[in-house]
Amino acid sequence: MLSKNLFKSITAGAIVLGLGFSLAYAAADDQIKARQAEMKANGKAIGALVAIIKGEASYDAAVVKASLDAMATADAAAGEAKAWDASSMEGATVETWAKPEIWAEGSDIGAKYQAWVDARAALAATTDEAGFKAAFPALGAACQSCHESFRRPKG
Repeated sequence: MLSKNLFKSITAGAIVLGLGFSLAYAAADDQIKARQAEMKANGKAIGALVAIIKGEASYDAAVVKASLDAMATADAAAGEAKAWDASSMEGATVETWAKPEIWAEGSDIGAKYQAWVDARAALAATTDEAGFKAAFPALGAACQSCHESFRRPKG
């Protein structure tokens, strides 16, 4: 028969371990929420830029700058929240549409991310509508490339 102290130690250890798992899932939920907030902000920013490309809105350098700034801010916030860390593959209560392949060995997520950063920088360097229209497709392609590889359909 187990002594009372050993039983208490095992029970305490199980509680601590269980608490650790629940905290890990809570942290993952926060990371997933941060990642989703980044994607939502990026989508809103891209929407303003697509409207210019489609001719639904006039070219406005201030709108382009504000959209790119919003994307950079969302990217930085996601970085601080470790939104793309492997510990955020699965949450307790928050569903993610990110495929686990993002974190798999040999994943090209880093190259795809860099292509997106570079495309944002190239677009930010434009000074007129012609330059914007020439640079924008690279940003769209960078987004699409990542989503095709690493985002599962919602629903």
